[in-house]
Amino acid sequence: MKVIIVGLGKTGMLLADLLSRENYDVTVVDSSKEKINSATDKYSVSGVCGSGASQSVLLKAGADTADVIVALMPSDEANLMTCMTAKKIGTRYAALRLQSPDFGDDKEYLLEQFGVDYIVNPKLATANEINCQIGLPGHVKAEAFFSTNAVMLRIDIDKNSPFSGKALKDIRGSFEENMLIGAVKRGDQVFVPDGGFVIEEGDTVNIISPHSSVERIVTKLGLLRKPVRSVFIVGGGTTGGYLAEKLLSQGKRVTILESSKKRCMELSEMLPKAEIAYVDEVDSDTLTEEGINSADVCVSLTGEDEKNLVISLFAWSCGIGSIITKVNLPSYERLLNKVKIDITISPTVISTDMFMRFIRNVTVFNEKGNDIRRIYSISSGLAQAIEFIAYDDCKMLGIPLKSPDFKLKKDLLLAAVIRGNDLIIPNGDTAIQSGDNVIVIAKSGHRLNILNDIFSV
Repeated sequence: MKVIIVGLGKTGMLLADLLSRENYDVTVVDSSKEKINSATDKYSVSGVCGSGASQSVLLKAGADTADVIVALMPSDEANLMTCMTAKKIGTRYAALRLQSPDFGDDKEYLLEQFGVDYIVNPKLATANEINCQIGLPGHVKAEAFFSTNAVMLRIDIDKNSPFSGKALKDIRGSFEENMLIGAVKRGDQVFVPDGGFVIEEGDTVNIISPHSSVERIVTKLGLLRKPVRSVFIVGGGTTGGYLAEKLLSQGKRVTILESSKKRCMELSEMLPKAEIAYVDEVDSDTLTEEGINSADVCVSLTGEDEKNLVISLFAWSCGIGSIITKVNLPSYERLLNKVKIDITISPTVISTDMFMRFIRNVTVFNEKGNDIRRIYSISSGLAQAIEFIAYDDCKMLGIPLKSPDFKLKKDLLLAAVIRGNDLIIPNGDTAIQSGDNVIVIAKSGHRLNILNDIFSV
């Protein structure tokens, strides 16, 4: 499958990396020769230097025979032009990133008039992701969401955790919750564990459970959630505005610190119930004066990773129990993890996961649609959680998991089955039925496009 990526910012580079690992035929396009050389040196991709909105450049990149083009340039207008041109040349599917809120209400029009098949708004997606994390303690992150009733939690294990030193089969027998540990990160490795795997202090576990069980699981782990009444947001850009709007609609008190007077005026008009404060420089004195110590949650959303890092470290020193930090560099995420400020949100990772899901969705079609509903990255891409739809052509329909005929490929785990409104954590008697949504955990390197790809037959 041939994919063209136009624009080699952080998202473009990460997408090129992930696609090349899975042996897609990838061509990258950028006006910077330096970025092209960097991508072609690091990854198994080819490169074309030039403007992605140019028909001649797109033809050099092979847009006349490409399956998918992903437009990731800084300009929304250039991305729209790139997609429209590529579709006219012959590219089958076009996806793009739109960052301006001005296009927020025009999605259907853009899809129809410009031949675009998929749009990612990273700022809105980031705000939605942050909203889901509000109130969770630093040891816990809602990592992924499946269907309407299933969630994957990422939890760090310390020496006092009831999981520490126990095998998974013993945890399942004693914890009395509808849950499954689907992946464990230990150091730089990720394991897709079996029942004999023993959890150790320092591990990060990924737990799949129903939404309704999250509070009980967190409570039993001794990680109580504090009711959230006040949220302190540093950075009132588009993402901050989206987030504040959601929080205010939930009855929460919101304070926003913003360094642009013009933006402060816009926010005051948009969000009359929020407390908007103009701050020239963000330092410990300013944060204290504006009331960070009385907040239940601190969210750092400035445009600089370094500044977000400092703000979150100060919030941590003030004893705030829920701290959410926007970062793009993995090195900063690792630093925050070490001091247990580990609810980090990366617009780059969120956007890349969404584009990966789209590309995989269009890889395989059948008469009922695509097999993949959702795909999520685990531990910076070392593993993935994939939600498949089970159709009538699934090779293992009706066969219990305990049957000798039911065989999965190595480093794969059938983690859950969603049937109607029920989340089923599978046991030996569980059998896949047509229409089920099947959640699979897989280490990176597997190229899984349809549910049948998980079976070793």
